[in-house]
Amino acid sequence: MRSAKQTGCFPYTDPTVCYLEVDHYGWVTHLHHEEDRREAYFHAKRGESRIYAVWPGKTRSDPFYIDDLDIFAEKLHLLDSYIRRRDCPCINAK
Repeated sequence: MRSAKQTGCFPYTDPTVCYLEVDHYGWVTHLHHEEDRREAYFHAKRGESRIYAVWPGKTRSDPFYIDDLDIFAEKLHLLDSYIRRRDCPCINAK
């Protein structure tokens, strides 16, 4: 298992990269959508799970541990829409 952070050039936004979440019970979730990835990010930040990625190549696919969650969220823009929704006065009006 390789470190995504140590590659220095991990292709977070490449559409062929497959993201997986593994929780403490061993349940594996394929992170298909942005919402799935955002939820997994929050779980991982709380220490409830880990995020892994498979980067397919021409002759083999390499597994990676996503060991810098902030870079993961930044590169995939996971918090942009979340913050906009959270700060929207229309949604939060009482």
